Amino acid sequence: MTRTAEDLSLGGMATSGRLQWLSRQRIPDFLKRTLPCSIISGLRGLKGRILTRDFPRDVEFVQSREEAQASASISIVVAVHDAPRVSRRCFASLEKYASQSEVIIVDDASKLDETLDLIREFSERNSWSVIRHETPLGHSAACRIGASMATRPYLCLLNSDTVATPWCWQRVKEVFDDDKRVAVAGPSTSQGGTSQTLALAAELRSHWNDNQICVFAKRLLNECPEPVVMDLPWISGFAFFIRANLWEEFGGFDEKLADYGNEVELCSRIAQKGYRNVWVRTSYIHHFGGESYREQIGNEGILLRIRAAESYIRKKTRSSP
Repeated sequence: MTRTAEDLSLGGMATSGRLQWLSRQRIPDFLKRTLPCSIISGLRGLKGRILTRDFPRDVEFVQSREEAQASASISIVVAVHDAPRVSRRCFASLEKYASQSEVIIVDDASKLDETLDLIREFSERNSWSVIRHETPLGHSAACRIGASMATRPYLCLLNSDTVATPWCWQRVKEVFDDDKRVAVAGPSTSQGGTSQTLALAAELRSHWNDNQICVFAKRLLNECPEPVVMDLPWISGFAFFIRANLWEEFGGFDEKLADYGNEVELCSRIAQKGYRNVWVRTSYIHHFGGESYREQIGNEGILLRIRAAESYIRKKTRSSP
């Protein structure tokens, strides 16, 4: 029988001291060097199954009316370049939990028929806007073009390798509404490169199905310690919430940063003008991390792009008055 969210005993999920301890354990480097990859993968999978055993796969969640209404103030721009497996999960979560948002899909020259069919299927069913590039322009350009079509007061620049949950929107909107100095906000996640990344979610980000992701988000909503809002130097770009008027005022992402580092550079400019970049800890959007780029250029290519972005930002910072 399918369970509902109310059937969950949150205190009994995988948040006990023993399981939290297990989640922090890593395979020693010397074993990684000596054991076959298949065994290392098997050990990680076993650990994941142990940590996931109290996260039901069949639980159902109903989004509150208040949360759905909050989503109506947000334009969600999703840049897509193939990776249809994770893109389908992203689209399905938006269909379910962002029904009142303005969703703008920017297809940055996807080539796979599966991806094109996926975009067509979801956009037609939900009346989402679609922009198609015949040649890839990169993440920053895709975000700029998508944002230029947005009509809501807040933007969410969302990677396609994410899963939205029923609790993405309301708390972020409340933070924006309560303090006009908040320019950028971001949720908790499983892969982000900042304090927004939660250890247990990071360990299990590839093991959970979408229902289990929502189980974790529900637990976070009920058990998150104070303070709920924390200032950070920059907010991870996988789910980058920003006031639409400030995105326009600051000119969005630097055109010379095609993808990596664009959020770091923009947050720096925003902070220099006295605005806040904040982490909303009770909002949760799952992030698999690098799925599209990993298929295109591999981990080494990603690392090279990150280093190039860091070098550009350092030079720009030194040359600024």
